[in-house]
Amino acid sequence: MKTIVLIMATVILWNCAPRVTLGPVHLIYPEIRPIEIELKSFSFLPNHIALLENRSPYIFRLTNTANTWHNFTLIDPQKKVLLKKDLKSRESVAFDIESLDSGNYTFYCNRCLHRFLGMEGMLMVD
Repeated sequence: MKTIVLIMATVILWNCAPRVTLGPVHLIYPEIRPIEIELKSFSFLPNHIALLENRSPYIFRLTNTANTWHNFTLIDPQKKVLLKKDLKSRESVAFDIESLDSGNYTFYCNRCLHRFLGMEGMLMVD
């Protein structure tokens, strides 16, 4: 009986969970400036980035403005982890990514439940 109650509670709570919706696309033209991403409480700003021309390397600057640790994990279309960066509260870090093939990449925070609560985004490379 406890198992049935647990399963029903899980199904009900799963349907009540917030769904990640992509914000307006943030277009990045081939420029020599960093791609700025803010890590907020359970969201990225912007969370939808389009690179219109594939010109490597890319410079990313992540800034954690929340009062808790966050993580930036980037995976390719085949779900292979390309990059993981942990950021303390109020920390900023810059790094290069040498090359990305055309496609849609997902980035998210791998901290407990952060992705589930909406901390996810998409990087589109043309």
